[in-house]
This record gives sequence, C-alpha cells and structure tokens, in this order.
Amino acid sequence: MTRNKILVFGDSITYGQRDLEMGGWVNRVKLALAHDNSITSCHVFNMGISGQSTNEILERMDRECAGRVLDDANNIIVIAAGINDSQIISGKLVTEEDRFRSNVRELIDVAKDFTDQIIWLGLTPVDEERTNPVTWDKTRSWNNSLVEKYDNIISEICKECSVRYVYVFDQIDPETNEDGLHPSGVGHAVLADVMENVLMSYLKKESKLAAIKNEGGLLKRIKSLFKK
Repeated sequence: MTRNKILVFGDSITYGQRDLEMGGWVNRVKLALAHDNSITSCHVFNMGISGQSTNEILERMDRECAGRVLDDANNIIVIAAGINDSQIISGKLVTEEDRFRSNVRELIDVAKDFTDQIIWLGLTPVDEERTNPVTWDKTRSWNNSLVEKYDNIISEICKECSVRYVYVFDQIDPETNEDGLHPSGVGHAVLADVMENVLMSYLKKESKLAAIKNEGGLLKRIKSLFKK
C-alpha cells in the first residue's frame, strides 16, 4: 500500500493562527482526509511557522523534507508563503521584488529535488483598515496592492516552472479576518475546501476491489460479534 505524505510549508496562516474553531486550514484538510476511507494511508505535516517569509522557509526546507520524504511514498509538497515578504516594517519592504522572485524559484527547485508534485497556495487579502498598520505593532503594515503584486509574481513563476498554483485572493472576505491579516475560522474553512479538492487529484486512492474486500472483512467481523 502506497503511503501519501503531504508536507505544507508556510507562515502563521499555514500554522492555523486565529482559527479558534479547528486550528487552521491544514488541520481541517488533515481531518477531512483522515475520514475519507477511499484514500490510502495519509500523513499531513504542518510546517508553518509564524512570522516567516520565503527567506526563512528557504533556509529550512531542504532539511525538513529530508527527514519526512520517503522514496516509496506518494510525496506532495505544498508551499503557502509570500504574504510576510510583502510586509512593510518601519517603512522598508521585508523582501525586495528581485529577491522574492529568486526565493520563489529556489523554493520550487528545492521542492523538485524531492518530488514533482508541488502546489503553491496563493496569498489571501488583508483588511487594510486593521493592517495598515497592524494594531499590535505600529511599525508593521500590509496593504493589498503589495500582497496582490507578490501573489501575481508567485503565479507567474509557478507557470514558468510548471508548478500548480492555486488562486484564492478573491475567495476570502478580508473583513471577516480575525485581526485584519489572519483568516477567521470561516476563511480557513474556505481555504481547506479549496485545497482538499486540489489535493484529491494527487492522492493515491484505495482500489475499488480493496475497498470491497475491506468492507467484506468488516461485515464478517461484525457478524461474528453477533454470533457470540
């Protein structure tokens, strides 16, 4: 039986911050796949770290993958990063455009060393009334013109590199964001639905014959319990 392994790299949105209901879209996807009997063994690794940009993710991706990717598994790498690169701190952009373009390409190159199944989840909008600046640190701000610009860069490079890019910028209502930046449970539910549908085409499924056999075996065990 082929095991499915999904590695998700990203930031605080990937980690699930501010989804007080179910711990974020990655965890929501994990639970949905765990309850889908048509899918063979599936391990979902959430490697989102709050505050990280593509710079920090690039520093750790190789070693994180090396410890989790297996030769005999169906390995899928999801990258959900870039919004922190578009952040402005004390008037300075966290990652300049040229560096960001280079980082996106390098992240894809690293991922390709481990699998050809790579997905990049696009960026989500912010509520500028609460993020320009953010309430918890007046030196930090996000605005949608930059977020969307960096999202377009990701889309462009993914196309060049033949990597699946998932656009979600218009599917999240920023006014529902918990703090203007992080999606609420409602937003995470939307992201989870989108990504579950995308991932289904990459996952190894249990054959119908195996499912029938498993179902038959279960029925036999149930009948045996009633006979006792």
